[in-house]
Amino acid sequence: MTESEGHSLPRLKPRTSLRAGRRSTVDLNFLRRRRCEPAPAPKTRHFAEWHAMDSVERQAAWKDLVAWVTWLHDRYELGMEERLPPCWAEHPGLIEEFYALKAWREEIYESAQPSGQAARYWHAEMRQTIHAALTFYAAGCRAEHQGATDPAQANDRLQRRWAAADHTAGIPSHLLRPSRTSSRPDSDVFLTNATMGQNRLVGRVQPLSQTVHNIVRYDGSWWVSTNGGWLRVTDTDMAAKCNERAEVLARADAAVARRQARETTASYERG
Repeated sequence: MTESEGHSLPRLKPRTSLRAGRRSTVDLNFLRRRRCEPAPAPKTRHFAEWHAMDSVERQAAWKDLVAWVTWLHDRYELGMEERLPPCWAEHPGLIEEFYALKAWREEIYESAQPSGQAARYWHAEMRQTIHAALTFYAAGCRAEHQGATDPAQANDRLQRRWAAADHTAGIPSHLLRPSRTSSRPDSDVFLTNATMGQNRLVGRVQPLSQTVHNIVRYDGSWWVSTNGGWLRVTDTDMAAKCNERAEVLARADAAVARRQARETTASYERG
């Protein structure tokens, strides 16, 4: 039946609600749309090795870590009896420990399904880290910070000794899988791991820096580690970027070496 046939259909009035003495119309279609909208995707975080970041990323990550450790220090009363050594930021191992602790806590508390049990595990690990800070990393720093004075990377004799050690000692031979040799032979643009390793032992290979070893300088070119061997960098732009990065990292390595030398000299003078 239509209005033209003489009868009008009743019109539905919008539902209304009273709030604070005012009459407002509720948009039912809007509410239906809200119910159907998907939940926002969880925020993703970038967790990378320090040496895999560029200088801007490293500076931002370091600023965040210092702020987080400051919060940790105050929230968990780590200033009592200096439970957290004031020189934590001068111990690379502690930097890595707190960097991982920070990332783990964020994963737990910002997860779509937070877990109280995971949080308890985190707190237990945090206490272990603080204990290690006092008894392992900074055991000799009660009176004054004592840093490492002999980096393994700069000790060629130690590097050769480690490289020649039997890394399969104690493993029954029948449990060892046969090695998979690369079917690709050495060429102008590719070297096997064995070939690059031999050249590294005799000092012909120069890593990008003391902390970046998957990019090296050899035979006048940059080489990048890949599955089964090393590829020569033939792209001129990429090679130029490697040169720039090597200069920046070399200055950083030199600054670290100077600081360690000063600390060594000061230690001898105090002794």
